[in-house]
Amino acid sequence: MAAKRQGGAYWPFLAMAALGLVAGTGSALWTMKQGLGREVHAGWSGSKVTGSVDADPWTRAQVALTGLLALNRQQAIYFSRRTDDAGQPLREDCRYRVEGATLPARWWSVTVYAADDYLPLNDDDALSFDATEVRRDAKGRWAATVAAQRPASGAWASSRNAGAVDLTLRLYNPTPAAQADFAAIAFPRVVRIGCGKGDAA
Repeated sequence: MAAKRQGGAYWPFLAMAALGLVAGTGSALWTMKQGLGREVHAGWSGSKVTGSVDADPWTRAQVALTGLLALNRQQAIYFSRRTDDAGQPLREDCRYRVEGATLPARWWSVTVYAADDYLPLNDDDALSFDATEVRRDAKGRWAATVAAQRPASGAWASSRNAGAVDLTLRLYNPTPAAQADFAAIAFPRVVRIGCGKGDAA
């Protein structure tokens, strides 16, 4: 009986160790997904060391965790966001207008990802839009839609079955100025048009 009581005394310590392991693992995953040393500009988050030989272990782990194919900075720079311009989380049941001007790159794209960092499981064949799909006005400005349903016209990226939406902006062959200073980039705005039936916000 004494031996049983003595063994039972270890259970609180084992429970605390298990709790610490879970908390530590969750903290590590959160850090990897958020990334260390990231910069945020106009709601878009990016890192100058993604895809670089200078990338720290956390950034390398983040690339492995999210499945991001990280080219070097001269080939592409990456930015992501999970909120609209009002600071509200991006959601599948809302419609958004993504609008901007000329971006400092030879080519660019915006892709929709789901909360699990994978492409949404739908057959819309429209999970991204790029520089070749948008129509520019006389001032070079453009707009596209991110929504679960195709709009009447214009470039579109489908968020159907995404749940919590994550947008990734890729700038391919960015200019040296853009590589050196993210703050100099005129990032696209993400404006919520409406949510739910009838687009009631």
